[in-house]
Amino acid sequence: MRWDALFEDLQSQWTALQDRARESEIAERTRIDQGSVTLAGRLRASTGDRVRALQSDGETVDGTIAFTGAGWACLRAGALDVIVVVSWCRAWEGLRRATAPEPSSVGDRLSLTSALRGLSRDRAVVTVTVAAGPGSTAIRGRIDRVGRDFVDLTTVHPGELRPDHTGTVTTVPTAACLRIGSLAR
Repeated sequence: MRWDALFEDLQSQWTALQDRARESEIAERTRIDQGSVTLAGRLRASTGDRVRALQSDGETVDGTIAFTGAGWACLRAGALDVIVVVSWCRAWEGLRRATAPEPSSVGDRLSLTSALRGLSRDRAVVTVTVAAGPGSTAIRGRIDRVGRDFVDLTTVHPGELRPDHTGTVTTVPTAACLRIGSLAR
């Protein structure tokens, strides 16, 4: 009987040791998996969710994630769509902890310039917020041309439906764009 108790105790110790090793391995694999999660994946997983983005100029953009692309997300806030450039966002609230796999459709891989070309094609009046020192400045206009790394805007003043063809054309490097707002289509 003493031998039975000894063997049961040894078996119990061995089982506990195996359980701890298995838990340690699971925890390590979880840490490795979490290390591969990207912000882009979390944004994709949060499509349809209401979030808040804090941008580098101190402004926040609240809305539902409607679309994501390569380095940008479109937040829908009522009748307004705001494209936020992810690299200018300093914090996000409301993102799911889950992640979505790498994009498989062309739409998910669209660059910011592709989204801007769509707004240009639609002749949408947009407000482009540009990084300006510690703050930002807003330029309202219609997108005339989108290059590889810039966008040309013809100024549209409040109350104007169409820009004055002799109006000011402002060229903005896309790298300076914090966010682009337009009426939802």
